[in-house]
Amino acid sequence: MSASSLNEARPHDRSLITAVMHRYCNMARENADFAGMSVLYTPTARITFPDGREVGAHEMAKVVKGNGPTFIRHHATTLDIEFDGDTAADVVTMYIAITDQAAPDHWGSWTDRFVKQTDGRWLIDRRTIGVDGATPGGWCAAAYGN
Repeated sequence: MSASSLNEARPHDRSLITAVMHRYCNMARENADFAGMSVLYTPTARITFPDGREVGAHEMAKVVKGNGPTFIRHHATTLDIEFDGDTAADVVTMYIAITDQAAPDHWGSWTDRFVKQTDGRWLIDRRTIGVDGATPGGWCAAAYGN
């Protein structure tokens, strides 16, 4: 994070970005409504998964491999927001995922590019999902490999 971004409090914008991340965590659960989640993204957003596959937000369901866990919750632990002008922000969010198969099941970071819309909303335009680790025998390790 640059010193200028730290000095630029922008509490309203920060709270809107944080709200999107919290909504994502709340929606990214078993039997997720991926179509409903797409409203958190720009229409042209791209998501890159740990295996390198890139999809649009409306295609997320295609990438979730295997039978999803019976229970999954994502917990955002730390958000680092760095503004890039008035209408863009780079955000790194650390997460921990807990499933019925392991607690924690997997953990890592979401690296996002947020873009401010003309109506004032902040939406994810680019997401890279990073998995720093996965518990052997957990859902993520079984679905995507260690």
